[in-house]
Amino acid sequence: MRMVTPFSLVLLMFALAIPGWTDDQEKATKEIRKISSIAVDTNMRSLVNRAMADALKVKRLDLVKERQDANLNYGDLFLAQQLMATGAKMEDIGVQLKAGKSIFDVANENHANWKQINSDAKKLNRKIDDSIESYFTDSKKETKLDQADNYDAKTDKVAADSKITKEEFADAQFRYQHLRSLVSAQSGDDDNQGPGAQTPSAPTGRGSH
Repeated sequence: MRMVTPFSLVLLMFALAIPGWTDDQEKATKEIRKISSIAVDTNMRSLVNRAMADALKVKRLDLVKERQDANLNYGDLFLAQQLMATGAKMEDIGVQLKAGKSIFDVANENHANWKQINSDAKKLNRKIDDSIESYFTDSKKETKLDQADNYDAKTDKVAADSKITKEEFADAQFRYQHLRSLVSAQSGDDDNQGPGAQTPSAPTGRGSH
């Protein structure tokens, strides 16, 4: 009977772990891109900014500055924040991004905990959904919150905001319309229009991450 060496056992354990690790990364990536795609619309971007600032316990304008400095859409900024929470520095992340690496490349090089990132991204997306429903319920209240925070969604934009696929944009539109319909149904608005903005418009240029 052939004996299993310690080295062979390590290789076997590593091979068995790869599928789970890959699955976690795929799930996290999907959640992260949901954040990016819903933030393409100006009004929704405001809600994403506030939801993320609340979740991370940081200032809204600090998020604006960080993503403008590094040219990150909101999903990628969320991932960068996750990496910084485990010891990475924004300056180092920025250097790697300028060298041509994606934020996902940087995450893998930093041995990202994709399972935890997926869990946190899901929580943030639920918080964003709650904010969107609140927006459709009382958009004026949301506008007042922006004014109180000196936040202007029109100036909170970077080139990377348009880097989503057609499928991701379509999913964002469906998410938007679904949440608006829920609020309309709850308020008895039969025409399903509800208060708030129009359907998000497509970004001027789309592409994959």
